[in-house]
Amino acid sequence: MPLYEFYCEPCHTLYTFRSPRVDTVTLPVCPDCGQELKREISPFSHSVRGKTCADTEEDPGDLDRMDVAAAKLSERLHALERDDADPREAVRVMRELAREGGIRFNREVQEAMARIESGEDPEQVEETFREVFDTENPFEPDNESPGPATTGWWRRIHPPRRDPVWRDLPERG
Repeated sequence: MPLYEFYCEPCHTLYTFRSPRVDTVTLPVCPDCGQELKREISPFSHSVRGKTCADTEEDPGDLDRMDVAAAKLSERLHALERDDADPREAVRVMRELAREGGIRFNREVQEAMARIESGEDPEQVEETFREVFDTENPFEPDNESPGPATTGWWRRIHPPRRDPVWRDLPERG
């Protein structure tokens, strides 16, 4: 029985659907918000010469540079969620994520990062730059690749929630 994964952007959630037959056309709606879902490539099913997307340096097809960069750095990104995480390590990871993803932070974010790296209190830096950190786009406006890599930046560094329920893919009508 084929399994398909779909992503809901508003809910930032991956859903798994099963089908009694191969169905590469049907796009179900989100069980939580009703938005049409986007078909995803499952890491366990997509392979390149016997390797999954996460194992290979080759272009994984539908994944963009930022997705690949976030996957490559996922362990270090998750480590930053711990209470004892080093703020300077957070800055190093964010710089590497930006470099790997082909993006550049705007001047204010670069200044805030430099102040944290120099040992300033991250809470004080956050207070000073609160307005900058609360913006949707902390990247340079003249970025060469505007669009998905420069919007919804929080979602790019936080993996989506994976809904534990397997649902039946609706029959095509």
